Amino acid sequence: MTLLSGPSCEEVLAKACLEVVGLLILITPMAYIYVFSSNYDPYHRGFFCDDQNLKHPYLPQTVPIVQCVLIWAATSTFFIVIVETLRSWAAAQSGSRRQKPIPNSRAPWIAVELYRYFAYFTLGALTTLLFTELSKYTIGRLRPHFLTLCKPKLTPELCQDEFGYNRFVTESDEEICEGFKSGEITAKQLHEARLSFLSGHASFSFYCGMFLIVYLQARLSNFPKHQSTAVRIIYRTLKVLRPFIQFAIIILSFWISLTRISNYFHHPMDVLTGACVGMSFAIVTLMVIADVFTKDSPFWRTLERGVSTDSRGENQESQRSNTTSMTVPITPYNTEILDMNKREPFAMIDNNVTMEERHTLKTKM
Repeated sequence: MTLLSGPSCEEVLAKACLEVVGLLILITPMAYIYVFSSNYDPYHRGFFCDDQNLKHPYLPQTVPIVQCVLIWAATSTFFIVIVETLRSWAAAQSGSRRQKPIPNSRAPWIAVELYRYFAYFTLGALTTLLFTELSKYTIGRLRPHFLTLCKPKLTPELCQDEFGYNRFVTESDEEICEGFKSGEITAKQLHEARLSFLSGHASFSFYCGMFLIVYLQARLSNFPKHQSTAVRIIYRTLKVLRPFIQFAIIILSFWISLTRISNYFHHPMDVLTGACVGMSFAIVTLMVIADVFTKDSPFWRTLERGVSTDSRGENQESQRSNTTSMTVPITPYNTEILDMNKREPFAMIDNNVTMEERHTLKTKM
C-alpha cells in the first residue's frame, strides 16, 4: 500500500494565484459601481402618485449593512476556525494523512484547510453580492419610503394626464423632489431609495446562514479517528449542539431579514427573493463547487491510498496460489446425486428441497 505523491509548492502557488485573479475579476463590476463610478445611477423607475406602498415612514435601520457584515464575518470565522482546528488535531493523531500537505513546505494542514474554506466562503459571498447589486441597479425598484423622502407636490399637473387618468411619473428627482430642493435629504438618500429589489441584507444573511448549516453538517460528520480525550469531548459537545446551532443560525438570518421589512427599507417580495438567492448560492458553493461531503481535503486525490498495477497483479496471483482445491471423494451418495443431476438438471435448482431430502425421496421411490 503506497501513498500517492502530493502537489508541488509551485503548483499550489500557481493555483492560488489563479484563484486570486478570478476573485479580482469577479468583483470588477462592483468596483466600477462603488469606486470608479460613484455617481452610477440605477434604472430610473417611475411611480404613481396614489401608490400607498411608497408612502411609509423613513425609519433608522435596526441592523445597518456594516453591522450585518461584521456579525456574519465573526460568526463564520469562529465556527470555521474551531471545526478545522479540531479536525486537524484529530487527523494528526490518527495518522490518516501525511505530515505536510505540500512536500518540501512548512505550511501546516490547518493553514491549507482554513484557506480552502475561507476561499469558498469568500467566493460565494462575493458572487451573492454581485448578483444582488446587479439586480438593484438593473431593476431600480423604489423603496417603501421613497415618496416620504422625495416629498413631491402631488398636483393634478404631476399626477394626472390630459385625460384625467393617473399618470406614471418619470421626471428626475431633482425636478420633483421638494425634500431634495429644500436640503432636507441628500442625493445619496434618493440614490439609495431606488435600490429596493432585492434585499442585500436577506441575500447575504441567508447565504452565510445556509453556508454554516451545510458546513457544520458535513465537517462534523465522518470525523477522523482520534485518541485524545479533550478532542473527543469537544467533538461530541459540538455534535450534540449542532442542530441547536443550526436552528439559531437560520433564526438569526430570518430576524435580520425581517428588520428590513419593519424598517420599511424593503418590500416583502424583496426580502423573500433575497433569501432564496442567498440559500441557492450557498448550496451551489458547498455542494457543487466545494463538494464538501465528498472531498475531505483539498488534496483528496493524492491522499487516497492506492495500489500500483504490478502490486495488484501480484496480489491476485498470490490469492490464486493460496486457493486450495478440495477433492471430493466418490461415494454412492455422490454418485446418486450426479445421476439425478443428469436425469433432472433443473430439479437441483429448487431451493426449497435440500440435496439430503432429495436423496431420501429418491431412496424411498
